[in-house]
Amino acid sequence: MKICPKCGAQVEDGVKFCGGCGATLDAVDTQQVNYQQTAPTNNADPNQQYTQQYNNFQQQPAAPKQPNPLIEKVKKKPVLLAIPAGALVALIVLIVVIVNVTKYQKVDAEKLFIYNFEGLNKYGTVEIELGAYDEYIYKEFDKEIGKTKKIGDISGIDDEDFVEEIDELAEHEKEYISPYFSVVPETLKKTWTKPKTYGDMATMRKALLKTNSKGKYKITAKAEKDKNLSNGDKIKVTVNFDKDELKKYNIKLTNTTFTIEVKDLEEGVEFNAFDEKYLNVTFEGMDGEGRVSVNATSDAPEYIWYDYDYSSGLSNGDKVKVICETPGLVEAGDAFYFECDDKYYIVKKKEDLTKEFEVSGLTELKEIDVFENIEFEYERGTPFLRVKDINNDNMDKVVVDNVSFYLENADKLKVGDKFTVKAYSYSLNSEGYKIKGEVDADGYVSKDFTVEATAPAYVTSDNGRAAYESADFKDMIADQESDIKSKLQGTTAGWLWDSTNVSYKGSCEKVDSMVLQDVYVGFTDKNNYDNVNGYVNRVYGLYEIKIKTDDEEESSATLYGLIYFDNVLSGDGKYYQSSSWDDCRIYFYGSMNDFNKEVVGKEGYTVTKCAGGSSTTTEPEKPEETTTTTAKPEETKPEETEKPAETEAEKETEAEKETEAEKETEPAA
Repeated sequence: MKICPKCGAQVEDGVKFCGGCGATLDAVDTQQVNYQQTAPTNNADPNQQYTQQYNNFQQQPAAPKQPNPLIEKVKKKPVLLAIPAGALVALIVLIVVIVNVTKYQKVDAEKLFIYNFEGLNKYGTVEIELGAYDEYIYKEFDKEIGKTKKIGDISGIDDEDFVEEIDELAEHEKEYISPYFSVVPETLKKTWTKPKTYGDMATMRKALLKTNSKGKYKITAKAEKDKNLSNGDKIKVTVNFDKDELKKYNIKLTNTTFTIEVKDLEEGVEFNAFDEKYLNVTFEGMDGEGRVSVNATSDAPEYIWYDYDYSSGLSNGDKVKVICETPGLVEAGDAFYFECDDKYYIVKKKEDLTKEFEVSGLTELKEIDVFENIEFEYERGTPFLRVKDINNDNMDKVVVDNVSFYLENADKLKVGDKFTVKAYSYSLNSEGYKIKGEVDADGYVSKDFTVEATAPAYVTSDNGRAAYESADFKDMIADQESDIKSKLQGTTAGWLWDSTNVSYKGSCEKVDSMVLQDVYVGFTDKNNYDNVNGYVNRVYGLYEIKIKTDDEEESSATLYGLIYFDNVLSGDGKYYQSSSWDDCRIYFYGSMNDFNKEVVGKEGYTVTKCAGGSSTTTEPEKPEETTTTTAKPEETKPEETEKPAETEAEKETEAEKETEAEKETEPAA
């Protein structure tokens, strides 16, 4: 505690002004008084204790030149001397307490704040803030009004413009400024009762307007409820402040918890943007070719409009998103509002301004299965099948004329693989139809097809003999058999250019017999058509040929003839070659061993002897007495499955080379 050296009153630590005489404590010396030493004990005589306290008080050397006015008053009025000493001390203490209590400037916390109610009734908000000017305003006014020293006295201000400005602010302050933060002298005089000078008052005001490190006022008020308010609501407000901090400036905040009443909120009208009163959404046209019409009615607020995301090509069941655009949407509590036509329209959620409408009422179209009776055109065969195109010969004419088809994943296929056909209707709707099935975002209907075992396939050893002996190759093979006979007739072994290790003496006088020993199929070892070099498969017919020569010592000889053709397919119960330029060729070997080395062991291919078949005999052409027969199939010997290096079996005679020069490839034996 402190003792005011001017009047002797007790003053709390940290207080800058004396509550008894108003002296500024910073300007004079003060002393600490230990009241614990003067407080009465339980066993001591009360009169003695108070007398001691009084004596101690008298003995403080705080201000010897300025006697305590209370003591002086006692001296001047002898009647007080008649009061017992103990009672006198008690009276003095009471006076000191009263002085200390009444020294504080009481500030009504409710009047420190301005309460701004915004929004609409039922959706109002309240903002509570200290009703003060910006700091620069106070700097200006403190500089001028502070010259007067005394609160409320502006007689010393000669600036008429300044005085006039004060008068103008008086009306403004009624609504926006707390009286405690006023700059109008008359208002300050009525509000601040404790400070004696304008400077002291300014110090207290600054204490109320202190800010934290973030520049926010330390004194704050929080409403128990601050949104979705209605006119007439009573709201509890609690003020938060530092009591000890304000005590240093002799300020005591009162009425720190109070109730305010909500008022002045405007009335609003709840707005349903998609009420039929405001909006018409209609659909027209044929299913799949529908159109949407979105129009605001004459009852709709003037400055709203509607936008939508799709306008044509609609089908029943489609969704059309419509968005209501409003001018100046303002947040109000948990809702929003906009002003239009001098009215306030309430929107509870922003999402309420968007709605999806389901398309309905469009003329229904007949569904048609555009994949019915679909057929395909192929290239190659399994396991390298390519679906080349759609064969629409058996399709409904309305499909052919109004639907486009596209193929996906339709190459390098084997049995069991799937490929996709996509159908797109560019004018079916105009005929009253639509594609049966689910239409994707791009307007396509898709269907998967599986490669069946009936699809074109490259011939393998399983059906190689059947292909060779089929009617489809009968004429081709017969021509080659005749060619073999004519080529050997009158020819020496050395003149057989398309041969390997064929050796007999003299010239061939006639072919005694041609027996079909076996049929073989060579199939590529590649599993990807892009890596296939040459042919995919080759069907070989191997003949044992016996001839008669004009040599006296060795008049007969045996050799082997080969008739072969490439890229043989089966499909639709027929056998055929995949390309129009493929044909049938012949070659000769001196022995089976030569055939096994050059054909069975061909690199990059697996050559297998075909099972099945039966012996047949062909009558020789007259006058020759040669025979052509089909021998019983023999078991493949182990050495026949080896793959020796390829020899010159691909060579052809000079004449054949001239006729075959323009062909893309020359299959090798």
